[in-house]
Formats: sequence, C-alpha cells, structure tokens
Amino acid sequence: MEMLDIVHADTGQRTGVCLPRAQAIAEGAWCRTTNIFIVNHAGEVLCHQRSLGKERLPGAWVTHMGGHVSVGETYETNARKEIEEEAGIRMEHLPLVAWRTTRVDRVRLWMREYVAVLDLPVTAFAPQPGEVEAFAWVAPEEIVRRAASGEETWCAGTHGFLTDYACMRAAITAASTTGAAPAAEHMHVWHPIAA
Repeated sequence: MEMLDIVHADTGQRTGVCLPRAQAIAEGAWCRTTNIFIVNHAGEVLCHQRSLGKERLPGAWVTHMGGHVSVGETYETNARKEIEEEAGIRMEHLPLVAWRTTRVDRVRLWMREYVAVLDLPVTAFAPQPGEVEAFAWVAPEEIVRRAASGEETWCAGTHGFLTDYACMRAAITAASTTGAAPAAEHMHVWHPIAA
C-alpha cells in the first residue's frame, strides 16, 4: 500500500502524519507531487497519451509525467522513479533541472516541476501498461494549437503551457551555463511562441 507524507498547507513541510494514498486523496489532505517535462534540443516536448482505462482524463494527451511523492522519497527520487516507471528510461545519471515549486490549492498539492533534455527517438520510450498508451514528440506550437482547438483532450502544462515552456527554456539555459545541465548550444532553435 502506497503511503504519502501529509504536509502543511502553508509551507509544504511534512507534518509527521502519513496516510494511505487513497485515503489522503479522499480526505483532501495536502501532499507532495512531481511533474517532469522532457524536451529535446529541437524544442519539442515529449507528450504521452494517458491510458484509456484511467479514472481521470482517460485517453488525454499530457505534456508531463509525474506522481505523488511517497513516504521515504524526496521530490527528486520520485521524479526519477516516475520517468523510469512511465517511460522505461533510467534517469539516475542524467540531469533533472528543478524549475518551480508551487502550491496548487484546487488539488491540495505542493508540486515540484522538473525538466530534462533528452535526444532520443520516440521508440526509445516504453509506455507503462495501464498508465500510458503512446508517446510522441510534439512541437510547442502544435501543443498550443491542439489544446485550443478542442479536437483532442489535452492537458497542456500545469499552470499554462506558454508560461511553462518559457520557464523551462530559461531554467535549462541557466543550468547549462553553470554546468548543472548539458550545454544548450542548440537552444537557438527554441523560440517564443505566440499566444
């Protein structure tokens, strides 16, 4: 049974109380979660289609992976675990850039977001049965177009994709200048996208 640390709503710090995941969600207890965006040097975002059997947003396309932080995990160990589980990619030695931690009142979560740069063909990612149907590299302009068109169900970003995308680019650029992430010499192909 997955156990979650309950955190203070105001600070995100652990309270010392742990609850089973289902109970924590049912009671609306404040918990921690991660979201991980994977981008390539062409500026495309690795999107995935949620399993058709999921209780929330079945079949929706999503721009990020992630999950609840369990007892004994840090945000970072959870992020690496979620990528391996959902996409079959081991991230233990690859840089993850933490770029935002926010309190999200509507779902009662403290959410830490990461971005990683990977240049792999889409066939390198292995969808987790029951969680992920398929993966695709999608240009940011196409994500914005699809999310706005209503042609498919899209969960684009966590607070607004245009803002998320600009923040990720800035975080990767800053991390690469300090050596905390791979050199971003190809980042010139990323460009602002119009709303």
